Amino acid sequence: MSQSQFPLTPDLSRQSAMNQVISSIASEELALSHIINTEGEKIQYAIGSLPGLAGGSAISDVLDINNSAGDMLSTVLENQIVLTGKLSGALQAPVFMGPTGPVGPTGPTGSDTGPTGPTGPVGEAGPVGPAGLPGPVGATGDAGPTGSLGAVGVDGITGPAGAAAPTPPPSATAGFAANTAGGLITVLVAGTNLSFPSTQLLSSDITLTSDNTLFTVNTTGLYRISYHVNTTAAVALGTRLVINEANIPQSTIPPAIALSQFYNEIEVSLTAGATVQLQMYAPLLVGAATLLGGGAGASLMIIRFG
Repeated sequence: MSQSQFPLTPDLSRQSAMNQVISSIASEELALSHIINTEGEKIQYAIGSLPGLAGGSAISDVLDINNSAGDMLSTVLENQIVLTGKLSGALQAPVFMGPTGPVGPTGPTGSDTGPTGPTGPVGEAGPVGPAGLPGPVGATGDAGPTGSLGAVGVDGITGPAGAAAPTPPPSATAGFAANTAGGLITVLVAGTNLSFPSTQLLSSDITLTSDNTLFTVNTTGLYRISYHVNTTAAVALGTRLVINEANIPQSTIPPAIALSQFYNEIEVSLTAGATVQLQMYAPLLVGAATLLGGGAGASLMIIRFG
């Protein structure tokens, strides 16, 4: 076979080259979506749920296909991280200036007379002339400076003490939980719930499920809910609170720019039995983030005001 030849001076501008790099990334993303769809159809066929085909396999075959699909999704995730890096590099590539253009035409000649220059300095005062007749009495001048303060007088009698300032009652409902173990998590478009296995300080009317992701508040009231998420590197992912299985817009930090620290807090009225979860979510198919270990990788605080 003949070896393909690449021209020594390809007919590409820098902008065209960047556009082709971005276009190739889009093509790879399309190919990955087809691969993921193929893996889904394999599983559908194995369990007999693919429309139009009988399907159905032995349990061992289903497990093998499931493992194969898991390996393929891991490979797709690694490829997705590489594509994200390529796209970021292409979008941040510097734009070099082109060659200097030709010199423009000479402008019209200005007028011969320039603008009036600034006034020169005042000359020296001449000799003092003879004293004239007394003039009329002038207006009263400004008041002189205030004199120094006099000695401090004797302290007056101390008045009666006022009533004590009101003290807000402490909240009987409060909860705090944290994840200090860190670790890599896969972030889905639909959202990945964060877990808090490391520290759990909860009042008796706040409970946490066994997988350490779902909080249940059993007292009706006004609550302040705040969260922190810290990753080892900046990621183009979003965070949000999910209350009673509904995304809360005012708690959302969208994936507009890559961040490594996420923080937000809201005030919201909750009824007894309300559920609270903290999620990270990806803007595209799937993402990945590594929570900070040995510190507050993620934390959630719930406090009732009244």
